[in-house]
Amino acid sequence: MLGAFERLAPAEMTFEHFERMGDLPHFNPDLDNGTALPNEAAEWRRAVGAADVMLISTPEYAHGLPGSFKNALDWLVSDPAFAGKCIVILSAARGSTWAQESLREVLRTMSARIIEDASVSLPLGSNKVDVESILAQDDLRTILHRSIQALQSEFNKPDLLQS
Repeated sequence: MLGAFERLAPAEMTFEHFERMGDLPHFNPDLDNGTALPNEAAEWRRAVGAADVMLISTPEYAHGLPGSFKNALDWLVSDPAFAGKCIVILSAARGSTWAQESLREVLRTMSARIIEDASVSLPLGSNKVDVESILAQDDLRTILHRSIQALQSEFNKPDLLQS
């Protein structure tokens, strides 16, 4: 989903991928003292802080967020750069909503700004999809185009440009 979104996005939207979530140490508030964060956590925070928008997609595991994904969010909880961060959520519609509800609750608790009009659910029939198979389906491309347009509209609002 993330790759298909990126491929459909206009050239002025640039993307940075953080591929090292699995390298983040287990969150420990004692390590989050502002002076000597573990390198991986500091890199994660820098990447998130530099982003205008976070595009998030996560699977559901045991009726919730996968532990490694929740761990990554935990490293952002006390980061002042995260408060008010614009978030777009892309999800797969497969009948279960536990992870999405949990994700939204965690993000609201963290003072994120979820861009609801740009957050979409794709009706994917299985886990066996890739960028090309998503882009080959008109209905999925249309949903992603609407998401991109909603995101662009959000950033053209005068109140967002002043913050």
